[in-house]
Amino acid sequence: RVIDGEIQRLIINVPPGYTKTELATINMMGRGLALNCRARFMHLSYSHNLALLNSSTARGMIKSQAYQSMWPMALRDDADSKAMWWTEHGGGVYASSAAGQVTGFRAGHMEPGWQGALIIDDPVKPDDAYSEIVRDGVNNRFNETIKSRLAIETTPMIVIMQRIHYHD
Repeated sequence: RVIDGEIQRLIINVPPGYTKTELATINMMGRGLALNCRARFMHLSYSHNLALLNSSTARGMIKSQAYQSMWPMALRDDADSKAMWWTEHGGGVYASSAAGQVTGFRAGHMEPGWQGALIIDDPVKPDDAYSEIVRDGVNNRFNETIKSRLAIETTPMIVIMQRIHYHD
């Protein structure tokens, strides 16, 4: 329903170990690019390494023979890192920590229809969820910087996390 445009803001709160990252992050990027090879994703996590791992896993899936046999898609050789990779048609993924650099990139395109999404998977480290200072910092960063990275207001935003604290 996110890809169809019915849902533009989705929060998934599920305990660890229920494949929420696999389904709502990695497979969403793969399916989204299969439907529109120009789709642009911004993927953020509290952990830069986790964001890179998810991006790399999605990229590996797209490069796989099984994926390519169903949805042939060329990836650019000059933009093929874990942090940022692109299709020949201008779609792709930018991955970073939620506290890292997000300016200079947008999720989606400035046109209607399915154009990609902002996917935030575990925005705050579970151990830090009880720190009011850290929690407020993450929430402020989200409200003041990250939300502005949507190409247009209707670009979907997906937040996936385990709920630790009432205000996280």
